[in-house]
Amino acid sequence: MGTWGDEPFSDNQFKRMVVGYTFLIPLIIQAFLMNPIYEKSKQVKLIRMGLIPLTIYLTVTRTYIRLFYPLNEFFHWNFAFISFSTFHAVCLSLQFGLYRGSVFASKSDLIKAGNYRGDPDDKKDQQERLVPQNPTPSFLEKVKFTIWLLFSPRGLETSWAPALDVVPRGAKMSVGQFFIHTLCKTVVCHITGTVLWIIAANNAQHPYGAYGVIADYIPPLQFLKKFTQFDYLTSFYFAAVSWASIETLGCLLNLLEIAVYQFGPYVLPKDLAPGKFDSTLYPPLFNDLLERESMITFWSKGWHAIFRRNIVFCGWNPAESMFASFGKDTAKTAGMMGGMIFSGIFHEYLIAAVSTLDPRVPALKMFVLCGAAMVAEVHFKRATGRFVKGIPGKIW
Repeated sequence: MGTWGDEPFSDNQFKRMVVGYTFLIPLIIQAFLMNPIYEKSKQVKLIRMGLIPLTIYLTVTRTYIRLFYPLNEFFHWNFAFISFSTFHAVCLSLQFGLYRGSVFASKSDLIKAGNYRGDPDDKKDQQERLVPQNPTPSFLEKVKFTIWLLFSPRGLETSWAPALDVVPRGAKMSVGQFFIHTLCKTVVCHITGTVLWIIAANNAQHPYGAYGVIADYIPPLQFLKKFTQFDYLTSFYFAAVSWASIETLGCLLNLLEIAVYQFGPYVLPKDLAPGKFDSTLYPPLFNDLLERESMITFWSKGWHAIFRRNIVFCGWNPAESMFASFGKDTAKTAGMMGGMIFSGIFHEYLIAAVSTLDPRVPALKMFVLCGAAMVAEVHFKRATGRFVKGIPGKIW
C-alpha cells in the first residue's frame, strides 16, 4: 500500500514499472488453460489451481512498483488503472484456478438460467449456435479466446453470465450507429461528470458541507448548517460522479473495441481477427438505475455488473457455503452479507493501495449497512408478504 509521506520512487520510468506486471504471465497462463479443449484434463485444473499463489503474490507485492509517483498528484490515475486492475487480477486468478465448470453452456441451459442473449424462438440462431466448436483450435485461436476471457468482466457469453433482468440485451445497431451513439454518450457523460465533480468538490471543501453551500446562496436556510449530520447531498454528488466516470470509461473502451472490430480483420491473422460485431453484447453498464425502488434491486439489478462475478465467486459463494448447514434461508442471508462485505473490502483496498488505509473503514461500513438493509427487506417480505417499493422504497 502506498503512503504519501514515504514514497519509494521519485519518477515514473517504464523500465521500473514494467517489472510490476510480471503477474500477468501466470494469470495469462491460467486464462489460456481455461480453453474448453482442456476442460476434462485433471492435470490442467491442477496447474491452474497451483498458479493461484504465484499470481496473487506477484500481483499484490509489486503494486507499489506499478504506481505512478508522486501519489498525491496521480491519485485518480492510480485509483482507476492500478488499484482496480490489481484487485480484479487477484479475483480472476481465484476464479480461473478454482472454477470447475464449463466456460460455455448450451442454449437450453442458458435459457433455463435466464441469461440467453439470442432469440429463443429463432430457429436459424438455434442452428448456428448448436454447431460444435473446433475440437483442435490453432494456437492463435487459443490466444484470441484468452484475450476475450480476460477482457470480458461481465462474461455475457459465458455460462456464468448475469441474468437478463440484471444485464439486459443491448440495442441492435450497426457498427456506425453504435459508434455515433457511444461517441455522443462519451461527450455527455464527460461533461456531466465534470460539472458534478466541481459541485461535489465545492460541497466537500465547505465547513458545513452541501447544506452550507445552499445556505450561502439562500440566506433564509441558514438553519441547515445545524444539521450537517444529515448531509446526504455531498455523498449523492460523489455517487453521481462515480456513475458518470464509470460510464465515460466504459464508452472509451467500447470505442477502442469498435476500432479493433473495424481494422482488426485487415491487420491481424485470420485466426486472431475478431468476428462479426454484435451490438446486443454491449448493453448499458447501469440498468434503469433511477427506477430502482429498494436496496436489493438497486445493488443487484441497477448498479453496474462489471465486477459481479468477483463478488459472487469470492464473496457470496464462500459465505453461503459456510452457513449451508444452518438452512437455505440462513445460507442465502450469509451469502448476501458476504457479497456486501467483500464489496466493502474491495473499495477499501482501492483507496488504501494508492494512498493510505483509513482506520475508520467508511466504505466497508457503508456496504455492511447496505447488506443489513437488504437482509431487512427480505425479512420484511417474509413477514408482510409485500416488497419494498414505490416512493417509500426510493427514499429508503
